[in-house]
Amino acid sequence: MPEYALDSSATVKDLRRRIGDLSLRLRTSGTQTKPAEPRFVDYDLIRLPNGDVAGRKKVIIMSGGCSVPTCTMCPFTNLNNYGINGATSHDSLLDQVRRTVVRTEGEPSYQVLSLYNDGSFFAPREIPRDVQVEIARLVAAAGVKRLVVESLPQFVTEPVLAPFVRALGKVRLEIGIGLQSADVLVRETLVNTRISQVSFERALTVMASLGVDPKIYLMVKPPFLTDGEAVTDVVQSVDYLAGLGVQGMTLCPTRVSRNTVAWELWQAGQYTPPNLWTVVEAIRRVHQRLAVRVACVNLRGTDFESVFPDACPLCADRVVDALMRFGETGEADDLPEDCACRPPVEVTGLDHAAITTRAARQLAVLERSGV
Repeated sequence: MPEYALDSSATVKDLRRRIGDLSLRLRTSGTQTKPAEPRFVDYDLIRLPNGDVAGRKKVIIMSGGCSVPTCTMCPFTNLNNYGINGATSHDSLLDQVRRTVVRTEGEPSYQVLSLYNDGSFFAPREIPRDVQVEIARLVAAAGVKRLVVESLPQFVTEPVLAPFVRALGKVRLEIGIGLQSADVLVRETLVNTRISQVSFERALTVMASLGVDPKIYLMVKPPFLTDGEAVTDVVQSVDYLAGLGVQGMTLCPTRVSRNTVAWELWQAGQYTPPNLWTVVEAIRRVHQRLAVRVACVNLRGTDFESVFPDACPLCADRVVDALMRFGETGEADDLPEDCACRPPVEVTGLDHAAITTRAARQLAVLERSGV
């Protein structure tokens, strides 16, 4: 019997710890404090939960980053002031938001403001409570109709959310939660996110009671999974969300960036991002059960060094363009037709014992190489 062949709770716990420790060791943001200004600003169109399409301004403010950066694929600690004590002050956060909400001449029209901080907006270690509420007041006075932020669900509680919603007034709030997968092994060990089913469902209940819309993210092919398992993971996760009454979600094809476990696995020949046709296959299997939005603006982007999901040179751009159209319209007719390059995908179940064995072996490859 090969080592790690049993999907026992002790084996999974050990694997989770080792993956989490490696993920944290790989984190870096350098030693030089980055300027106190938004690190990313962009304008696009986004499909709202009710199906309408609206102009959006997307801003990522410079912050101290995520307070629990254990996820195996997330690169954002490279881009903020993670680990640099005192690099981002309360005043700096507020000043960035004040400048963000000022309408400038020639600025594209938008009704939605997506305001991200490379972590959990409602985590007090990242954005203090008083700063959160003051940001809500600034947004309320800015004339937008909808604010989108992101947070781990354990920080989304009634005592935290209620004053924020009151300060927003008529601005509708949407909170993005990176559930990533409904499968506990995939979510808590392979992705290594600190989200439990209990905290997620509790956050949904709190949000519903306060009239806040959920924006749920699911990954396509987290590290350690195959393309065939990835499709099953998306389908089962959608079934779970639909059972909770969630009406839509955002699908995030995994990209590979430096200083992450995913990058080290890719470098060692142990992982590849999902093929673009795997993304299409997952969408075709779930889009009739709930609204699917696709976060694919950066699939072939250059905002930071990454290895993106891809296909053959003849069809890759066409597939990306089609996914972007589908992200706006939600119409299956906008999905791409097949290409001769499309690799066969054997959609398989999530065999926890087999996945645990494989993940342990792949992790051991990194450990033996000194990563």
